[in-house]
Amino acid sequence: MGEIPAINEVKKFKIPDYDIYYLDNGIPCYILKIDDPDIIKLEIIYNAGRIYEKYRAIAKSTASLLKEGTSNMSSSKIAETIDYYGASISTGANMDTSVIQLYALGKYFDKLIPVIHEIVTEAVFPEDEIEKFKRRNIDSLKIELSKNEVLAYRHFTEKIFGKEHPYGYNTTKEDYLNISREKLLDHFHSFFIPDNMKIFMTGKIDKEKLDILNKTFGSIPVDTNDHKNKIIPVANSQTGKFKYENKRIHQTSIRIGKRLFNRNHPDYPGMYFLNTILGGYFGSRLSENIREDKGYTYGIYSTIDMMLKDGYFMISTDVGNEYLENTLKEIYKEIDLLRTTPVSDEKMQLVKNYIKGNFLSMVNGPLHSINLIKTIQLSGLNNNFFTDFLREIDNIDTKQVMNFAKKYLDPDSFTEVLVGYNLIA
Repeated sequence: MGEIPAINEVKKFKIPDYDIYYLDNGIPCYILKIDDPDIIKLEIIYNAGRIYEKYRAIAKSTASLLKEGTSNMSSSKIAETIDYYGASISTGANMDTSVIQLYALGKYFDKLIPVIHEIVTEAVFPEDEIEKFKRRNIDSLKIELSKNEVLAYRHFTEKIFGKEHPYGYNTTKEDYLNISREKLLDHFHSFFIPDNMKIFMTGKIDKEKLDILNKTFGSIPVDTNDHKNKIIPVANSQTGKFKYENKRIHQTSIRIGKRLFNRNHPDYPGMYFLNTILGGYFGSRLSENIREDKGYTYGIYSTIDMMLKDGYFMISTDVGNEYLENTLKEIYKEIDLLRTTPVSDEKMQLVKNYIKGNFLSMVNGPLHSINLIKTIQLSGLNNNFFTDFLREIDNIDTKQVMNFAKKYLDPDSFTEVLVGYNLIA
């Protein structure tokens, strides 16, 4: 048997250098070049997510229906063309942005870019495709609403942001029924415009490909958008304990947490570290206690989810009803220990090494690195953000961890949601 490799401390973290290239109409392109292989990943991102909606569910619906037909191409023609050149295309929307993504061989870049251009400038949203989309999503929603974990998450986000907040509302059957071609076109023409888009590209990129990109997208007329500064409703958080019945499943989903902040907040690194200790990796306190030692659940974790305008902390698990009370007791016990008892130096160093190693994996290759570049640019961060972040992680001490726990893990500030069978007497 060979020697076990030495464990080396991560001393330096650096995002690969990238170029910023502006098209003739001012669209910014963030370019991460590689020499080989001849693969291109292209993402066009618009400020067109949920926070910009005029109508509920319209951001997701618009993004999903983008490639279902244009002025000159049917949905089948688009699919056939993409398949013919061995490429893949996907569209989607989240809370903040909408995206169209292309993976392709570089040698076919000139054949595929006009198709992408057609989709993001000439989408027509055919009525028959809209009706099929509605039926699919209503059927899918019916299935999803039978699941404890889905119901728990929906109730949780509604409680911490409010029913009318774009980060908090829950899509309903009626929301899908109310989608119309007129509303889709309104969202499309309001937000899928040069003034509102960024391009991220990685691969074997030369001057010829940049010229093709500029010729195709740089000629789109610029139209300013006064919708993107939409005022977002103030979050209306409700703390306390909430129980909901789902008589079809003899198990309980637990969601505990609170509203936080976005990545720009000065406490983000400290809260990231604290969350990792509590439930952010496989060796976390929640996992070791409740999964490994007690065997109450197959999995338990905590997370901090950062959107552009806000964020939240959440503990998640699903347990049999016979373990519910003991699981809750152990969750709050671990929280109390972090607020009152210093974390050992050994555990501190272990978690620091885990976080640094995890961040190294995020720059392991250009397809990963471009995601960090995206985060920097979309969140308005500086290029040293992640380097500074890891420096703060490296310097955090046990006293700071306790202070963050006292500040952010006060049980009285939590929203606790339980969804399960026979919870309400």
